Amino acid sequence: MKTIQVCIGLFMLAVVPFGCSDDDIVDDVVVPDAEETGTFLEQDLHVLYLSRQDDLIAEEIASIEEELANDPDNQDLQGQLEELEGRREANTEQINFLNEQIEEIVGDLAVRPRVPRLPPVPPPPLPCTCFTDVEFSRLQQILLAGNAEGFSVTVFTENQEVIAEFGNLTDFEDTGLQVISLDEPIDFQGNVTIQISKFFEPIGDITTYSIEGNINL
Repeated sequence: MKTIQVCIGLFMLAVVPFGCSDDDIVDDVVVPDAEETGTFLEQDLHVLYLSRQDDLIAEEIASIEEELANDPDNQDLQGQLEELEGRREANTEQINFLNEQIEEIVGDLAVRPRVPRLPPVPPPPLPCTCFTDVEFSRLQQILLAGNAEGFSVTVFTENQEVIAEFGNLTDFEDTGLQVISLDEPIDFQGNVTIQISKFFEPIGDITTYSIEGNINL
């Protein structure tokens, strides 16, 4: 693996940072974060998104449970709680599916980019899903494992202006991964949204999710 620097490790659901030991060195190259290399694994980004969704759902559940403690016979609140618990269960299943994909990649290749850390969710009232700490200044390429049907990546400004175009998916060396790369470096500074679409096996359809971050040139 000569074109990127990568790191062994499993992504933790709590999205905690992890470091590289002596065993985490590939060809004697110490591995920096994905934010530093500009190379991200799509499954990591998807887990970041779903992990934040899990945090937000958990906050909503806690809020409704608090209301139910004062009004235990409220059928409307009971229905909301059941719906949220169902969403959280499905969300957890999707996270587990992605983590299994990541583990398989690590097991087969013993390498992968490290992902950025997310801050804790602030207390209610709940904000939108925002990943303002994700640094995309060096974004160059995104690796994908698995089904590539419908895979696309678009970078928008806050005004919905498209500022980055990605080329076609190509095989990434002999890793079994595919890679999509920027046609040209991003000439923009400020807050951005990265929107990713792909076929997602757990739902049997195309899914689209967005991650907010920033670019500082």
